[in-house]
Amino acid sequence: MKNSTIIAVLKTLDRKERREFNKWLSSPFFNQRQDVLDLFQYLMVANHLEEDKFLEKERIYRKLFPKESYDDAKIRQTIHFLHRQLEHFLAFKEIENDEYAYSVAYLKSLRKRRVPSVFQKKFNALKRAGLGSKALDSNGLKHSFALFDEHSSLLVGIDRTKDIHLQDSITAFDTLFISEKLKHACLAFSHQQVFKTNYKSMFLDEVIQTVETNSSLLDYPAIAIYYFGYLVQSQAPNADEHYFALKRTLQEHVQVFSEAEQRDIYLMALNYCIQRMNRGATPFIREAFEMYRDAFQSRIILENGSLSRRTYLNAILIALRLKEFAWVEQIITDYTSFIEPLYRETFSNFCKAKLAFERNNYPLAQELLIHFDSSDILINLNAKTMLLKIYYEESEYDALYESLPEAQKCNWLSPRWGRKCVEVHL
Repeated sequence: MKNSTIIAVLKTLDRKERREFNKWLSSPFFNQRQDVLDLFQYLMVANHLEEDKFLEKERIYRKLFPKESYDDAKIRQTIHFLHRQLEHFLAFKEIENDEYAYSVAYLKSLRKRRVPSVFQKKFNALKRAGLGSKALDSNGLKHSFALFDEHSSLLVGIDRTKDIHLQDSITAFDTLFISEKLKHACLAFSHQQVFKTNYKSMFLDEVIQTVETNSSLLDYPAIAIYYFGYLVQSQAPNADEHYFALKRTLQEHVQVFSEAEQRDIYLMALNYCIQRMNRGATPFIREAFEMYRDAFQSRIILENGSLSRRTYLNAILIALRLKEFAWVEQIITDYTSFIEPLYRETFSNFCKAKLAFERNNYPLAQELLIHFDSSDILINLNAKTMLLKIYYEESEYDALYESLPEAQKCNWLSPRWGRKCVEVHL
């Protein structure tokens, strides 16, 4: 059983989910097989999911059916039913976390049961709650289409000769299609920049043209964000106008999007800022900093409770270029604990040293760097380069002289600092 896919999925359950799944299996409404519950409870004991010996089918069989001789078909059946219950449980959890999924499914049931008065009350309540409005993300637009589609289907079933409000359904579908098309165009564009591949997409030019000629579509945040985002990516680095439109839309409608989607949008904007910075557009240093600042302030920078060490480092280095020392100090204090444990101390010490260096606190920076060592080649070379600069600024020429051969061999130093070091050596 150790190679069964169910083991990999069960390992992902946290304590709360394990308790909930145990209740699920204990309910006769969902599960009527005691062996399925017994198997789950056995797997949850101590480290049974981790050690191969506890996952041997013969061993499990003896535990579940102590008075029976081993039957491979029977234990396979138990495993199969547990896996099916796990699929149902996890699907239920996803639907439960979707704001509108339950309600739209309930509407569908009401339509099938032919209770139009109850349907209409629920339909109106959902519209008052915001479903069907423009201020929705793509998931909300999907449910809006389902809402209006169910309404039209209900009216068709009552009387085909009267208005069935089909235009609402058509409009909802069109806006959903345009939003999703632009969203996936942005994803494809960014992905192909990394993996050097090309994606074929039908109707993208037509969608862009449709938005250009129907400016009212930009009233939908889920369309405007990805329309400007696509133009920013496809016309970079000459898309400043579109970047600022993207930034403005994000600031005005950020609450519409999920945290995961917000994170992707901020990354899209940041990538443009960094492209412009790399081409010497210094105002975009401030733009990049403000993007990072907003992302940290809203905490959407965290993904599953963790912070990428690269994001941590890049945000701090950009802030230091603007002398935003207080902000950097706050980020180091508040966010270091969210970095992966393996890299936490290394990246924290480097950033603390860089902050001290930029503040001209060379003794503190030197103290942090003197024994600094990292498996990350770039951060290690940057740390050693900073240490050489400290030796120069502090007139520690002996230490500088001893470090020069290695520095010249590895080409750590920029030409300007290299010339200074050679002058000192001479």
